[in-house]
Amino acid sequence: MTLLKKIGLMKFNKRAAVITAMVITVVLIAVAVIIESRDSSESPLLKSMSDNVDLQVKNINYTDVGDSGLKWEIKADSAKYLKSENLAFFDQVRVKLVMEDGRAIIMTGDKAKLRTDTRDIEISGNVKIISDKGDCLTTDVLKYSGAERRIYTEAAVKMENLRMQVRGVGMSISLEDKDVSLLSRVKAHIK
Repeated sequence: MTLLKKIGLMKFNKRAAVITAMVITVVLIAVAVIIESRDSSESPLLKSMSDNVDLQVKNINYTDVGDSGLKWEIKADSAKYLKSENLAFFDQVRVKLVMEDGRAIIMTGDKAKLRTDTRDIEISGNVKIISDKGDCLTTDVLKYSGAERRIYTEAAVKMENLRMQVRGVGMSISLEDKDVSLLSRVKAHIK
């Protein structure tokens, strides 16, 4: 090999080594930046979700038609689902139940807990039920039993419509029989 060829090859090898070193440096810097940004963006999310929560969503809108023909429409600001416990938790919830005959009631509250296997639900905080006929019921806690198709509470209730206002403690509404029972300390005012 001639001296010129050796010098040219050495220049080429030095140039290739410098370029290779620069490429490796750029790649390492890029990897470091990606890892750092992933760590900082993922940690607040991971800290806000509990380890036992399987799913957490915002602005939920869920519809389900049961075997009995009862249609559920659930809307909430947020929801958490724990699959292992068959539980869903809702914030600022609105539940619309539409019966087979077309009658509908809307239940609202600050929080709700739904057993997904039995369709039992408990709504708490500023609870209100409004029927499609304009009847209104307010209470602090309200429960629905899927097996019994019954809405009930042990808390104080206030029921009113255009004709009357009724107060009492404890209440049961059968969706099958369409019966409403107030359990104690009942006071009524007919307009």
